[in-house]
Amino acid sequence: MGERELTNNSIKDEIKRKIKEKIKKELLDEICEELKLEEEELTEEIASMLSKKSSTKPIIKHSKEPTATIIENKNIVNQVEQEIQKEVYISVKAILKIASHALKYANSKIPQVNWVEVIGLLAGKLDKDDILHIEDAYPMGHGTAVYAEIKDYKNYVRAFRDIKKQQYFMCGWYHSHPTFGCFMSREDIGTQERYQKLWDKAVALVIDPYLIDGSSAGFEIYRANLKTKTWYPLVYGIKGSLDIRMLPDILAFMNPIIQGKPVYLEYDEG
Repeated sequence: MGERELTNNSIKDEIKRKIKEKIKKELLDEICEELKLEEEELTEEIASMLSKKSSTKPIIKHSKEPTATIIENKNIVNQVEQEIQKEVYISVKAILKIASHALKYANSKIPQVNWVEVIGLLAGKLDKDDILHIEDAYPMGHGTAVYAEIKDYKNYVRAFRDIKKQQYFMCGWYHSHPTFGCFMSREDIGTQERYQKLWDKAVALVIDPYLIDGSSAGFEIYRANLKTKTWYPLVYGIKGSLDIRMLPDILAFMNPIIQGKPVYLEYDEG
């Protein structure tokens, strides 16, 4: 390989690096704006990014869909959106709150034997076509899912009131399965049954943060068949600007805050 070719390759690599850094910063700007976190809960570095308003137009995403194709070709996005009917949308804000909550109690700074699940509530609204939009998530506790749900009824009431203030309604719940995948256990179906008896279209989101690898968002959204005691996944879309390929970097960026003062607090910590 000649000296000129080596120089050209070096220039190309530098251009690629700069483009990647630019994309990362623009994405973080948009994510931070959409989160709308209180400034006292942010580091100065994140607060300085709150300047660019992100799009609220739903962008199709699913953990099993080819992300690169979706991002690079808007025509294909529109075509796929028409062909695949979404059953639920979830906001970027809710995704980051759930993922950071899950990682707070199951991360590399904690011995894996001490990792525990987290649990929280989902809040959202229905659009004119009766499609559910999960707009926010409310961290409630950690431990086993059932224990975390019922450990303090007062916190549940506080969250319920906060959800109403946002003019949302409680549309389901979430919990984590760190390193053992997304599915609904028998206990999970029992919990989901209680939510669906309150509202028959309530959903359950299960996240394994260790499936977030740049090709997957690491979670699935489920509903249960109460007659057969079985569960099934829903087709979902992500509402807002989020490149799944950048999600591991975003969570790594947030990790020092998760390790120290969390971005999102459980009600016992507030």
